[in-house]
Amino acid sequence: MGAQSTDVATESGRSIQQYIRAIGPALFLSAVVVGPGSIALSTIAGSTYGYALLWVPILATIFMVAYALMAARIGLVTGETLFGATRITYNQTVAVIGGISGFLTILAFQVGNNAGIGFASNALFGYDMRLWATLFTLAAIGFVWTPNLYDKIEWLVRIVVGIMLVAFVGTLALVGIDLPAAGAGLVPSIPEFNSLLLSLGIAATTFSIAAAVYQSHLMQEKGWGTEELADGTADTLIGIGVLGLIVIVVMLTSASVIYAGEGDPAFSAHEMALQLEPIAGDGAFYLFTIGFFFAALSSLVVNALIGATLLVDGSAKSPSMDDRPVKVWASIAMLLGLIPVLLFQEDPMEILMIAQALAIIAFPLLAFLVLRLSSDSDLMGPHANGLVLKVIGIIGYLAVIGFVLNYLYEIREFLM
Repeated sequence: MGAQSTDVATESGRSIQQYIRAIGPALFLSAVVVGPGSIALSTIAGSTYGYALLWVPILATIFMVAYALMAARIGLVTGETLFGATRITYNQTVAVIGGISGFLTILAFQVGNNAGIGFASNALFGYDMRLWATLFTLAAIGFVWTPNLYDKIEWLVRIVVGIMLVAFVGTLALVGIDLPAAGAGLVPSIPEFNSLLLSLGIAATTFSIAAAVYQSHLMQEKGWGTEELADGTADTLIGIGVLGLIVIVVMLTSASVIYAGEGDPAFSAHEMALQLEPIAGDGAFYLFTIGFFFAALSSLVVNALIGATLLVDGSAKSPSMDDRPVKVWASIAMLLGLIPVLLFQEDPMEILMIAQALAIIAFPLLAFLVLRLSSDSDLMGPHANGLVLKVIGIIGYLAVIGFVLNYLYEIREFLM
């Protein structure tokens, strides 16, 4: 009996350790979702409308979990990436179009990341933001060419996520939440027209189809298959849940500290940093901008790798991040994302928001492929999407169409 108990305890311990080690690929994606855009927009929303838009990141996180889970299952069950499965079900042309679309989408995000890292560095050290954007882009390119890249980035992302969780959750624990107001914020509502545009912006940055698609590639990087379906599911639920929690907590903190304190809506680094004063005091500015800097830096690297991987995979070449084609195209993506920041001397927050707008034009195709392929019983067998996941996927797809229509409208208004 004693030996049996020991075996059970050992097996249970090994199972727990396996689940802990499994949390990695989805956290990798947090470098994309919890970037400068999501932090800035969530802070602006909380400081401007309080808890009224709390329902937005919650719904967006649910959609993100669903699509990341569908993409992960494609990789785990078929042993193929999304575009590998696309070639099986459709043809090479569709895969190429999907790869190019994904790369162009990531290029727009890269502009926002370059602007974000320049914004944070300028706030910390002064000098022209374009200088900092250039220096850190070159440093990021050098980082991409190091060996065993996945393990390095996974640890970088864990550090970034840990810093943000401690800073924002710690502040929220100190200041508390207005529960009735937060409860009211769970009911979908739009305080005014401008809040609609802001809501769609937050949803688009939190529910990133390009990042969800990449989950199928991360399953390949980890070498996981059907036997790891439980690990892949746990990774997606916990990892994406954590990144959604960060976005939600940022909005809650901003609402509790800035909006409740009758402060003005936060648009500068100093104004955004006010939300961390309860935990950091006079050091709030540095804590916020350092966290913002590392969020932008990790997004700068991971976004480029995602775009390069999608482009290379779409053309039927090796999509491993340690292979030369991905490293070359990731470097090109970072350099192309730097050019608009160097050419246009706009407010970095404006550049960031415009970039977020342009990033979602290709989302409908990628979302369709994820939803369609993961629901294909011929491809997925008994692991095809069930009714609940299909319903969430369809609603999420309609949300993607809404993002695109909204941003097309914003671009039209900007150009007129």
